[in-house]
Amino acid sequence: MGLSCLPRNGWRTSSALQRRCCRNCTDSRLRVCPDWRPQGRLISDQLFEVAHRDPGRELAVDPTSGRFSYSDVASQVERLVFGFRELGLGADDIVLLQLPNWLAFMVFHIALTAVGAISVNVPPGYREKEVGNILQVTKAKGLVVPESFQGYNYLALAGTLRSAHQNLHHVFVVGRGAPVPAEMISYQELISQHGEIPRNRGELAAFKPKPNALTVLSFTSGTTGAQKGAMLSSENLRAWNLGLAERYGLNRGERIFACSPIGHAVGFGHGLRMTLTLGASIVLLDRWDPARAIALIAEERCTFMAGATPFLMDLVNHPAVADYGNLPSLRLFLCGGASIPEQLMQDAREALPHTFVSPLWGMTECGGVTTCPFDAPAEKLHTTDGLACAGMELKVVDPDGQKLPPGRDGELLVRGPMVAAGYYHLPEVTAESFLADGFFHTGDQARIDQDGYIKITGRIKDLIIRGGVNISPVEIENVLFSHPRIANVAVVGMPDRRLGERVCAFVVLTRGESLELDEVQRWMAQAGVTKTKWPQRVEVVTELPITPSGKVKKFRLREMLVGAE
Repeated sequence: MGLSCLPRNGWRTSSALQRRCCRNCTDSRLRVCPDWRPQGRLISDQLFEVAHRDPGRELAVDPTSGRFSYSDVASQVERLVFGFRELGLGADDIVLLQLPNWLAFMVFHIALTAVGAISVNVPPGYREKEVGNILQVTKAKGLVVPESFQGYNYLALAGTLRSAHQNLHHVFVVGRGAPVPAEMISYQELISQHGEIPRNRGELAAFKPKPNALTVLSFTSGTTGAQKGAMLSSENLRAWNLGLAERYGLNRGERIFACSPIGHAVGFGHGLRMTLTLGASIVLLDRWDPARAIALIAEERCTFMAGATPFLMDLVNHPAVADYGNLPSLRLFLCGGASIPEQLMQDAREALPHTFVSPLWGMTECGGVTTCPFDAPAEKLHTTDGLACAGMELKVVDPDGQKLPPGRDGELLVRGPMVAAGYYHLPEVTAESFLADGFFHTGDQARIDQDGYIKITGRIKDLIIRGGVNISPVEIENVLFSHPRIANVAVVGMPDRRLGERVCAFVVLTRGESLELDEVQRWMAQAGVTKTKWPQRVEVVTELPITPSGKVKKFRLREMLVGAE
């Protein structure tokens, strides 16, 4: 029996799963822990099961609205489900969720899944152009927005979008209970209207779709400028967290700190969905504030978090960490979105001695695929992106698609139950990226060593080709990040008439500092880097353009170079 819910993925049990895949697995016949097999359950089923078995168990802490048990959330989900049915929202209808990290995001997502509708997660920072593009592609029937957030008026945005998109019939507003425009629907009023509904789970079950049906459209972060909607099923999303749970022994006792935007893949997949998959608890933070984050982690005794490199950097460098005893409850931090500089990993060991910090490599199309296990040698932990989680296969290929031996750079391909079915309404792009044998072309350049550890050396499109020689920006970024006056850095290729491209470094400096090109080049020389990789231009900026997941928008940096010529 294969694990993938999608037959087109062509997945087969990998060697990683031929071994006993968890310490509690005793089924020697299957050689695969039964928990890995498709369960045929939705996230709503898991919510209702825990609510029935342990109704008072805490599910969520939302500093903006309070504490909520599994039973509390199940009640809100049921009310919303019946509200959806009255509005005619059901199977295959698409609804955009543009909410901060609030409990309402979880309630809407679970309720939409329960009726067979499709959630589209949209970061709160998106505005008319980005949200409008997604509405145009998806022909969404509904949009969920906050009344306001961080001073922005989402009611005006929603009104503009509703006028421009005829398929957008329903706008749901989450706020403090203030009246909303007549053409919009107050979330609080909608669930209060169904406060006395009979709890007929049989009627709810009648709405239930199949777990391998499309349940989430997750749009890529747009680091190349174009966004694509990855089609994910409930079984895909469940698989996203099973490998991590097995590797680190994660269980229902975890208290998951969700600071990454739930509207993006890391916060959604390894925050909200992980919580419900494990039957655990989640602590929500709707706006990144290092001091507030540190206090919440300590006060709520959070044990796990996943976030981008800037989050780790902010925690490591904040003096409040020491005030809270270096966060002794935080057992695991999975750090993804961008390569972790080796210096930052070393600093994290000192600032967070109780926390195992591992790189997390993944993509919107497949979730977090590689991490380092607890027993990884320090050298692997600091210089690689980890091992594949159980159930996932990796290979590196040359431009002709031939598998390369260990140590050789090429394009990384992945296969397994985490991988999406393809891109929404993009059949040609899907055919190019998602192969018939189930492997997905990641577009990342990587190498795999003799021990199976992977090292991402950059996006293939980001490679700098100088005089016919491929240069990895990641290698240069790691060297420059260790410079005491550089707070952050991104390296791109700049056009050169003779060589094709040269190296340009965009740097964010520590406060009050300055830096010249010759100083950067001396630093590269001291690090033993060959001269062909030295930056030939340095641009000092106040901040780097990043996606909600923490990835640098390098296409924007290249545009800045063109505009400056």
